[in-house]
Amino acid sequence: MTGWHWLFGGQQCYASGGMNDLIGIYPTLAAAAAAAIESMQSGRIDWWHIADARSGIVVMRSECKPYGGE
Repeated sequence: MTGWHWLFGGQQCYASGGMNDLIGIYPTLAAAAAAAIESMQSGRIDWWHIADARSGIVVMRSECKPYGGE
């Protein structure tokens, strides 16, 4: 799958760091956001953020942040 919206996430107490927290790459922001919400609701992750790979900017994030990310 290719795309510009990279979803990162994990457990609040155990962020792996960097690319180790990459969950998936999505073609649209809406698709990445839907995957993030589904992953949170299923209990697989506590926090997430979506980066636009073209700009390197985090464009959307959860209220919960990874440990040390305050």
